[in-house]
Amino acid sequence: MKKILLAAGLMLCMTLAGCGMSTAPGEIPAAEPESGGTASAGTSEPGGTAPADTSEPGGTAPADTSEPGETAPADASEPGGTAPVDTSEPGGAAPTDTPSAGDASPESPAEPDAPVEGQTVMLYIGTRATGFDEYPYAYEGALTPELLIQGIADLTGWNLTLAETVATGKGGMSVCLSGESSLFTGPPDPQKEEFHMYDAGQLAETILDSIQKTLQMGFTGELGNPDALDIYYFMEGELPLELPDLGLSWPLEEPYHWKTPAAE
Repeated sequence: MKKILLAAGLMLCMTLAGCGMSTAPGEIPAAEPESGGTASAGTSEPGGTAPADTSEPGGTAPADTSEPGETAPADASEPGGTAPVDTSEPGGAAPTDTPSAGDASPESPAEPDAPVEGQTVMLYIGTRATGFDEYPYAYEGALTPELLIQGIADLTGWNLTLAETVATGKGGMSVCLSGESSLFTGPPDPQKEEFHMYDAGQLAETILDSIQKTLQMGFTGELGNPDALDIYYFMEGELPLELPDLGLSWPLEEPYHWKTPAAE
């Protein structure tokens, strides 16, 4: 009986002693977090969300830390990503490398000049003994011996009709005047005052020297020697040039040089 009463009193004492303890035996008091600190997992206050362990199934992805209303940068590589925003003003045109219409590029080539309608060559009228007067002559197309001879005829009024096309070769040029030309029939009537000839000798010398000088100057380069271009005269039928009234003639193989009857 005494043992029973002793055991009951011991239990009563233990019960009274246990009422004064705030922590159950074996439980470790939790450390109070510092102000502003982040609670570790399992120690957060009621209502707090512990960091999710994404390695386990059902884990929650880390929360977005951006502030409300702030748009996170979109990754354009992922589906649904937002492309970079165009910062150009509304209605503005995107810059291009092509110059706008009407703006000439500095490197643009300038517009080519209009083609030349004609050119000018010099005609020489006179004799080697007295000298030559120069006359500019405008022409179109290719420069040919026939064109120069016709230019002399147009300028002076002399008939310088050719029996054949001027032959051009390594040895020079060969000219065949028609029997209708002024060399054989005399000057025109009336004559042009500036080119008035007083006798057949003066006319023949002036015609032959003027054609020779004009062809030499027209077909010799700037650095060439005009006198090195030989001019030959002959008559129709491949005959040597002869002027019986003046007592003059020139063999076919002999370049032309005027000579007086005394020298003949």
